[in-house]
Amino acid sequence: MSAPTVDQPSAIVAAVGISFIAVGGFLILPLLVGAAAGDMDLTARQVGFLASGVMAGSALSSILAVFWIRRVDWRKAGYFSIGLLLASHATSLFVDDLLLFILCQCLAGLGGGAAYSLALTVLSDNKHPDRCFGYSVAAQVSFQVVGLLALPAVIERAGLNGVLGVLVVLECCGLVLMRWMPRAGAEISHVPIGRALFKPRVLAALAGCFFFFFNVGAVWTYIERMGVAAQFEPGFIGLSLAAGVSLGIPGALLAAWCGDRFGRVGPLALGAVGTVIALALLTEDMSKGNYLLAVALYNFVWNFSLAFQYSAVNAADDSGRSIAAAPAFHGAGGAVGPAAVALFVTADSFIAVNILAAGAVMLSFLMFALADGHRRRVASGAA
Repeated sequence: MSAPTVDQPSAIVAAVGISFIAVGGFLILPLLVGAAAGDMDLTARQVGFLASGVMAGSALSSILAVFWIRRVDWRKAGYFSIGLLLASHATSLFVDDLLLFILCQCLAGLGGGAAYSLALTVLSDNKHPDRCFGYSVAAQVSFQVVGLLALPAVIERAGLNGVLGVLVVLECCGLVLMRWMPRAGAEISHVPIGRALFKPRVLAALAGCFFFFFNVGAVWTYIERMGVAAQFEPGFIGLSLAAGVSLGIPGALLAAWCGDRFGRVGPLALGAVGTVIALALLTEDMSKGNYLLAVALYNFVWNFSLAFQYSAVNAADDSGRSIAAAPAFHGAGGAVGPAAVALFVTADSFIAVNILAAGAVMLSFLMFALADGHRRRVASGAA
């Protein structure tokens, strides 16, 4: 059997599958940190630092991927990265100390970040990358919905180890999918890595990724804790998260349908405004209806925006390398956000989440707008 190319359906399906398996721990982060908080008796601040640990390894490995992504056998790299992810989560099953547990999550992030960068690069080399990014985001959201619906029962029976066990099984499936991943991608111009990453428009787009996931990391870490502070029942919180996340599927599919029909700045502006509205609904005295609406709106615009962010980075850099770095900036933002918010939250007040997340998402939109404007000016000058 010949090695698959990036445009073969089997390679696309494999890359989409790897793209959600690699970040499975983050996608179910509220339940992961909630289960850890219950089993390890963590404070609100410790929850924030744990979430930062989940993202820190991913950020580091994704930025390193820029240097190897076009130089190695993709399939071998995929086996190694998924293997590291699997080994780290399997080891976590036997760890009780918080610092060691955070270290295991960092190592899991190293493997997952590399695998995610690889999957995104495969999709970016496709003839229709905008659509493929949309499919990837839709797959991630679908996994979130299933996880948020099914895992509360698993946690009730097995606690944190139940969540980790599910991730281990999922990562074993990732090793199987790797068989259909291509060994290499499209031929690209040999632009030096430094020149590829340090163009102003590329830096602006990557900064947009960072600030957007600063917001996501902060909100997604504490959204379950906000419901607990509002004295909502655990069953209602879990159902609200699952129902809200399900709205991310039409958001991602809408982005896939839009493709490049309406540009990128307009859709990203809608995403930023929608995020701020959702955050405004998350007050200390919110009703159950407001909580459900906030989670639904937040997830819809989050997943609608994400595909356009990847497209913006891909469009800013004609060397094909920067898309591999996008998850690093997402991961860095996702790691810094919870840690920054953890300095200000208390067991009863999470207003710092709303304020810092709203500011970060507006900064994110500004960066993407600057990147797009600079790209257009450069294109006009070249013409």
